Amino acid sequence: MKKFVDPNHPYRVRRRRAPKGAPMAFIERALLTETDHCIEFPFCRNADGYARLKCEGRDVYGHVIVCERAHGQRQTPESVVAHRCGNHACVNKRHVRWATPAENTADRVGHGTNRPTKLPKHAVHFIGKELVHVMRYRDIAIMHGVSGSTIASIARKAAGGPG
Repeated sequence: MKKFVDPNHPYRVRRRRAPKGAPMAFIERALLTETDHCIEFPFCRNADGYARLKCEGRDVYGHVIVCERAHGQRQTPESVVAHRCGNHACVNKRHVRWATPAENTADRVGHGTNRPTKLPKHAVHFIGKELVHVMRYRDIAIMHGVSGSTIASIARKAAGGPG
């Protein structure tokens, strides 16, 4: 039996697809725009906020397309696109550049968008031995700024199982 969903319900979230070709047309217009302000991609974004679109049948990132068209191809296979502004949704050609992973990390630290990669060993030990027995994984994760799956992995290791 099919559920009835009221289309006028205030909490109804309806995903709308962008008109065909609109995301790429936005990228093309962004490439022609001369401004120092961020140009935020208004269409589909991934969980980290990066512009995502289909180009020639494959998923690509908007900032990568902009960087390739404005600054040429990657200099080395290790090169990554770095945002000068720190705004992941930005597709302004003046805000993106090719950089090494180390330069990109330094940029992220500089504008405060870098996520910690590891918990300190004493925190992992404390979580595994004490917290997982008295708190929900989600709450521990929020407290330490990591994902719930990270906490689950710590709990499995503490219990002697595979990480």
